[in-house]
Amino acid sequence: MSAPAAPVALPSATLLIAVTGGPGSSKTRLLAELATAQLGRGQRVEGMFAIAGKRRAPGAGADEYWLRLLGGDTELPWATRDEALSPPYFFEHGTMEKLQAWAERLRDLPPAPLLILDEFGKFELRGLGLMPLWPALVAAAPQVIVMAVRDELLPEIETLLGRKFDQCIPAQAPDALTRLELICRDYGEWTRLGLFGGAAGGIEMTVGAALHSAKIPLRGLAMSSLQAAMMVFAGLGLSQPGRVVWVPFISGGLKALSPGGSRVRPMIAIIMQGLLFGGAVQAFGWNFLAIGLGGALVGAWAALQGFLLQYLLLGDELVRAYDTAVLWLAKHWQISAPGLPWLVGAWAVLHASVAGGVAVTAWYLRRPPVALQNIIDREKARSPAATVGGPERPGWARRLREFGRWQFWLPLLVVAAILLGSGRPWETVAWLMLRFFAVACVLIALVSLLRPARWAELLRQRGWWGPALAMSGALRRRDK
Repeated sequence: MSAPAAPVALPSATLLIAVTGGPGSSKTRLLAELATAQLGRGQRVEGMFAIAGKRRAPGAGADEYWLRLLGGDTELPWATRDEALSPPYFFEHGTMEKLQAWAERLRDLPPAPLLILDEFGKFELRGLGLMPLWPALVAAAPQVIVMAVRDELLPEIETLLGRKFDQCIPAQAPDALTRLELICRDYGEWTRLGLFGGAAGGIEMTVGAALHSAKIPLRGLAMSSLQAAMMVFAGLGLSQPGRVVWVPFISGGLKALSPGGSRVRPMIAIIMQGLLFGGAVQAFGWNFLAIGLGGALVGAWAALQGFLLQYLLLGDELVRAYDTAVLWLAKHWQISAPGLPWLVGAWAVLHASVAGGVAVTAWYLRRPPVALQNIIDREKARSPAATVGGPERPGWARRLREFGRWQFWLPLLVVAAILLGSGRPWETVAWLMLRFFAVACVLIALVSLLRPARWAELLRQRGWWGPALAMSGALRRRDK
């Protein structure tokens, strides 16, 4: 009999773990130890254990199997060997009815933090065993599924489920239980980071958009300081504080989906803020110094990123144009202006001081103010959508929309006018315009290729299930 197709796909928010090994490799014992440990921490655990009877030979199937549901001491008869059947087992209909009722009950409960399935193998590949329960189990949307799988069946089980395992842990590995417990703990941390990243992205697309539309002075400083505070609040209590670097990645990814306004420059700025802040806490730990330094770097980048981007587009001509304008003012109006390095440096110090102070204040507060907490709670209360995606594919018309913004062309026009007024030849200005346009096309093309849904998919494929989980959760809530 050919392997049946999986009835439904497992949600991307569910983590799929395989405990691997052959018959008698202590897979069931390991799953029982994991369940006991999680129950001891006050976590809800659902699932079942398979109890094997006598085996005719090492590595062979048992004569009988029983099942024990978590939370009960009763052993239910499950399968009895019958050589007249193919596969050679008779499944108890009464037990299957009880299992179906149990699986249906899970759909009416909040998602279980941990679901244990022992064992998932040859029967399921034929559509038997636990496979009839799969649609109800998927609908229950458990956070982490840990199932026992024989080594040689891993590829077939992945094909059946339409999904690769996020982690495969050998049952006889010395640190197997520790790794499983760590995964269960980290799931909550990555979910928390996804909530903060989604909330930060929502602030960028609402408050940030409103400030930019109203042309509020120092709006970049306000938003960067708020981003630093969100990273501090997200990092409190994390086992690895450096993980806060993913909050701006998620926020920047959501900004890339913003239906209006400039997307390229804010997206780059937000992601760089995360790298700077995360790098500071990764290097110096989670303390006053690292928090203050991280916030200061976020603020300094907010001040410098506009100048650095324009320098990338215009090169040394930007500095020459500024010096020309300063000399003209000094000559005609008898006033002097600071040199460009001093001006840019003072602007960066102002931003760094404010953002660093906000970050340290957030570190002392230990919890978000009421207004920020309400935004995070609203993000948490959103029901995730079933799928991610359609609206995020921008066409070329939208990608080229950046070229239609007057803010995009204004620096080039100002610099070109100054250069022409100072006697520079047309050829120099023409080459400058060509450089500006070419570099801008490259930047926009590179950013447009970075689609957030693809980020989550690629991260998962590379084994980075935590960031993928945080990103995909924020995207689903955003789509909803």
